[in-house]
Amino acid sequence: MEVKHHSKKLGIMILIGFLLIVIGIISYIVINYNDDQAEVKKRMETVRDSYEAFKTDVESFNSIRDNIYNSVITDNMYYQTLKDNDASFKELYKSYSESLDKIDKDYMKVKDKCINVLHPEADVNNKCEAIVSSYEEVVNTYISDVNNYNNLITSYNKWLSDTNSSDVKLEEIKLDRDYIDINGDREYNGRKDEDINISDEEEDNTGVVPDE
Repeated sequence: MEVKHHSKKLGIMILIGFLLIVIGIISYIVINYNDDQAEVKKRMETVRDSYEAFKTDVESFNSIRDNIYNSVITDNMYYQTLKDNDASFKELYKSYSESLDKIDKDYMKVKDKCINVLHPEADVNNKCEAIVSSYEEVVNTYISDVNNYNNLITSYNKWLSDTNSSDVKLEEIKLDRDYIDINGDREYNGRKDEDINISDEEEDNTGVVPDE
């Protein structure tokens, strides 16, 4: 009788222990699930907030680019114009570079939250796709625009050498970036290698840079 009572007591203790283990496992799963959900929500909010900042900074970038194409990368650029406006052109490109630096920071905030990451809400996935695609485009666009400007400088400096001019040659803009292809499609969105024409001023056909 005593053995039977002891066995029953042992069985109850084993059952209680088993239930405690099950409850512990369930609690662990629930806590982790809640933590994961909170982390996912935080990640999506970061993408949404960063998207707005990214969009604003890209608009600023494009505005500066419009100014560059209205004043520098034009169809009627002349050597004398390039020389006379060297300081202002480089200042414009400096603003252009600083604008891209802001976009770099925006992108780095969401890079690990957008590359090869699928969010449970479609609008966040769409924002990630827009950020990644636009970032590739603005970086490659910037590189192309700097290369196009430097090609003008190269042409100008060559012209000085060809005409034996004593004028000081212009400096190119230093470029510390390479074209990027984030999604690996080999398209390099935004890359534009243009052949910009530059020539003497129409009123100066001597082939010599006018004296200041």
